Amino acid sequence: MPIKTNDPTAVTSKLSTDLADIIKGYSLMVDRADEDLQPVVQRLHALHKAHAAEVMTELESMGGHPENSGSMMGAVRVAVATAQDWFDTLDTSALPRIIGGEERLIHAYAEAIEATVNHPTLHEMLIDQRAAIDAQIEALQKGFGD
Repeated sequence: MPIKTNDPTAVTSKLSTDLADIIKGYSLMVDRADEDLQPVVQRLHALHKAHAAEVMTELESMGGHPENSGSMMGAVRVAVATAQDWFDTLDTSALPRIIGGEERLIHAYAEAIEATVNHPTLHEMLIDQRAAIDAQIEALQKGFGD
């Protein structure tokens, strides 16, 4: 759910929660992904962990309280995904769900980028992070490119 505020700390805090959610999801997927999907999942997991660390550092410097445990909805999604695929490995049929999750994260970045115009260091960092995620989405849509 979008935050209706221009408060950069609040919007960046929301982004940190979204990042924590997606990291948790990829943490579960790493062990369950088949050999074709595993490099994709590992790459995205590492990318988001690095991004989250940078966001949390900037958020703390702004006096915010970064959220690294995720949200209740993220926990529900993890439980549903685990139940759905309890006995199966994840294969490339999971790509549409992965891409959808990445696209939802892009929306969170858009809100944070809009709200952080007066915080140039954070603003530029978020633009760069969003570009990296966009590149991963494009690669996934084309296949498995790096």
